[in-house]
Amino acid sequence: IKEFSTYPELRFLTRFEFPGVIAFAVSLLLEGGLPRNSWGYVVSTVLLWHGTFCINSLAHLMGRRPYPTQDGSRNSMFLALITMGEGWHNNHHHYQYSARQGFLWWEIDMSYYIIKLLSFAGIVWDLKPPPGRVYKDA
Repeated sequence: IKEFSTYPELRFLTRFEFPGVIAFAVSLLLEGGLPRNSWGYVVSTVLLWHGTFCINSLAHLMGRRPYPTQDGSRNSMFLALITMGEGWHNNHHHYQYSARQGFLWWEIDMSYYIIKLLSFAGIVWDLKPPPGRVYKDA
């Protein structure tokens, strides 16, 4: 995304992706041995991959479609709970710029709650909420 090139930290991470990953894995290994490295790096990375792949496949097959998108995306509370809010996939496809994917009060979105807390601390800012019309469409 062209806009991301304005952030030096993202350019750095893009250019030097593997040294950071390797440093993290080695630090876990040195600090806690093989068990810490296995759980803190290997298992957590594999679970993260599976969560991502799960959303990209299952969230287009199961759930409800409150918004008429052309991609077949669906909302699933089950997927949202196990992926910290990513299961509100139809919401995300309907209004992609929102930091919040769980639009309604009962759509639990742990990722957004964490981002919102970070905004209170000044670590993130300019959070874009969904427009008021998405609440009327649901």
